[in-house]
Amino acid sequence: MGASSVASISPQIKFNDLDEMISSHLSELKRPWWIKEADSPTTEIDWQVMKRFDYHNVMWAAGLRNALGDDKYEQVFRIADERRLVWRQLEEPGYTLADIALNACNHWAAISFLGPRTSPTPEALGAPRWKGTPEEASRLVRAFLKLHGASQVTFAEIETNTTEKLIYSYDVGSGESQGPRLDIIDTDEPVDNTATGYRVIPKKARWVIIYTLRMSDELMRRPLTQIGSRSHTYMYNLKSLLQGQLQNFLRTLGYMCLGEASRYNALGIHSGFAVLSGLGELSRFGHVITPEYGLMQRVQMVITDLPLAPGKPINMGVNQFCRTCKKCAENCPPQAVTYATEPSWDTRGKTYHNPGIKSWYWPQEVCNAWIRMTGGCAVCYAVCPYSHGLNIPFRDLFKASVASNSLLNRFWRKTDDLLYGKGELPIGEFWDLDLKPWGY
Repeated sequence: MGASSVASISPQIKFNDLDEMISSHLSELKRPWWIKEADSPTTEIDWQVMKRFDYHNVMWAAGLRNALGDDKYEQVFRIADERRLVWRQLEEPGYTLADIALNACNHWAAISFLGPRTSPTPEALGAPRWKGTPEEASRLVRAFLKLHGASQVTFAEIETNTTEKLIYSYDVGSGESQGPRLDIIDTDEPVDNTATGYRVIPKKARWVIIYTLRMSDELMRRPLTQIGSRSHTYMYNLKSLLQGQLQNFLRTLGYMCLGEASRYNALGIHSGFAVLSGLGELSRFGHVITPEYGLMQRVQMVITDLPLAPGKPINMGVNQFCRTCKKCAENCPPQAVTYATEPSWDTRGKTYHNPGIKSWYWPQEVCNAWIRMTGGCAVCYAVCPYSHGLNIPFRDLFKASVASNSLLNRFWRKTDDLLYGKGELPIGEFWDLDLKPWGY
């Protein structure tokens, strides 16, 4: 099962072969003691109702224009341009030249469905492809990803009548244009034929790798600014590099790795795979909260034919806590997050919602228009109690209590208000901070 060549991926961490890599502590998914595995996620799913969703309908494609209509859609961008001009001229905190430069420094690696394909195949090396148990393969992939910057790594299996419905029916397009159809068929090789409008995922590619990139606390807790916006965009910069590295890594092991053909999200519903793989639970406003980092991470995914050991959903008390807390709803600037105590099956008739999930549905067009007009929001991330004090032992007590018993949930919400308020940090002092690496 081992490899004859030396794997040296970091100057500080060296492995003599893949066996050492698999046995490394980096290959383990260590969870707090209070995390409980479950047979089904705390967010209820009706797989009979759910259908594969067209990416064209999401807010970042044509969803916002479809929801608002042409006139209101164009108005959003006029307001955005006018506001940013005024803020730049007045040098508002968060919109100074330095702040704008921080969020405009994006640099991307090439990204594609099939990957760079620049690494050698086993055939080119005169070697058989790597073989191991699903558990060994999972440890190998997790170690590789964590060595290259991922915070958490989980795995899910694609099943025809359930999780396959989380893969988009049509993939990401260019801007508001319709993307290529995603066909899942019984064939040996994937296809990326965007010229005629389709991509093929072979039926044998049955495993999803879900990984996260941790965002900066210092950036995220300065929302509604160019500083805060950088917390998201930088993770997508990093994703564009890491996805290609992972695709090349699996190619040399002898397996396919189908990635997102977008700098941002594509291919499938990240939050669904994250929840079903045991990464975390779905929050009131639709993003995934994890035990380790709360909301302070971006979730990414790829699909592979390398057999992996899928995780199980977890219960850490988030679904119950969101019923009581409502802090994101109270502090949402455009009041886009619902105050409803109980989740619902009602999608409110919106085409940008995928039915079949019992959740807190909310007007995404209000949220998305606000983000575009302000240049980035994420107040919901900043105010969430799970986002605060990630390295403070007190927070472990909070999370363990919520996971074990919902009776103290209101107390913990009030305690978070007392200690952290809205969770926001002063904007003007940012450039004078002695920041830690990555802004953690």
